Amino acid sequence: MKRKPAVYTLLLLTCMLASGCWYGTKPQEIKQTIGTEVKQAVDEAGDLVVASDDTVYSVDSKTQQMKPILRTAQPISHMGYTNDHLLVTVYNPKDAQAFKGFYLRDKDSNSFSQIATPQMSPKFCYIYGDLAFFVSADKTPQKGGDYTKVGIYQLASHKWVKEWLVPGGIEDMEGRGKDVYFVTDNDHDTSSNLYKADLTTGDWGKMIQEARRYPLDEVAVDTNGDVYMMIAQRTKSEWSNKVYRFNPQQTPYDLFSNFISNTKPFSYSMAAMNGKGLILRNDLTATNDIEKPIALLDLSTRKQVFLEWDHRPVSVDRTADEFAILADDGAIEFVKPDLAEPGAREVRIEGLASGKFICVKKDGT
Repeated sequence: MKRKPAVYTLLLLTCMLASGCWYGTKPQEIKQTIGTEVKQAVDEAGDLVVASDDTVYSVDSKTQQMKPILRTAQPISHMGYTNDHLLVTVYNPKDAQAFKGFYLRDKDSNSFSQIATPQMSPKFCYIYGDLAFFVSADKTPQKGGDYTKVGIYQLASHKWVKEWLVPGGIEDMEGRGKDVYFVTDNDHDTSSNLYKADLTTGDWGKMIQEARRYPLDEVAVDTNGDVYMMIAQRTKSEWSNKVYRFNPQQTPYDLFSNFISNTKPFSYSMAAMNGKGLILRNDLTATNDIEKPIALLDLSTRKQVFLEWDHRPVSVDRTADEFAILADDGAIEFVKPDLAEPGAREVRIEGLASGKFICVKKDGT
């Protein structure tokens, strides 16, 4: 006896939901028109995009001038920039009823699209071509433990492509080309792990075969493709401030055999370029004044150099040959990744307070 088409449809939908929902829906959006000066500031002027709690600026580090290009009603949680798209995610962790979603502007557009994401509070985002990857700040209780929702969004057509649940809570993520790497925390039910997702196919999976119950807080992808994981500042001193290299050929994987360095207290965030790591040191309790809040680390020799800076670093990105570091008071430091002569130049953007994120204007492909 033949099944009716409705039965096939139901079975197909069940399979889609089980494997990650390829749903192709287009969420509602509100257009926010921008003027000619703002359009020029984004597309033509400046070399950086910087965000505070609720404002995004286009910044010219040479002239030390900036132009506000977007103000948001809710706190900014993350942002991404390529030559074709500017993406800003927002949500209010103190108000579950407030707007949560993202602002999207395509190159040469006269407006930002304000797009709600009721299915998630976007914590992280990454752009590759016309695809964006989102990570939720919320954990979703499931049988067997808490999970975190992630999703892929088509920027050109403004449609969701896929969403799925990842075991545990996602602590950090970084993209390289079409791949996104992210690390998860550990709890009573789930061990920490390193995951990779392919934005073009939607394929994803864990990279550590037999995960142990060690905490993972940060992931950094070097320009040469090497992947590093950092355990940031913690109350458990035996776990804190350590950097490890991921070895994809090692089976089974053992985190401790891939130890690179202890970066000293207050490790906060990490970036990698050409075999050198840059670690921001930031005391989240605000009880310690760190004279040398920037650490440069040779990821092969394990040699470290600590740099003085009279500011509190909060975010880092890469230019073609430098690390660009943003402080919470608006200061920006450009650091060469040469441990012998690290060199640095500081830019002070007047009027920028509560700095949170920095993006270098560069090709995102």
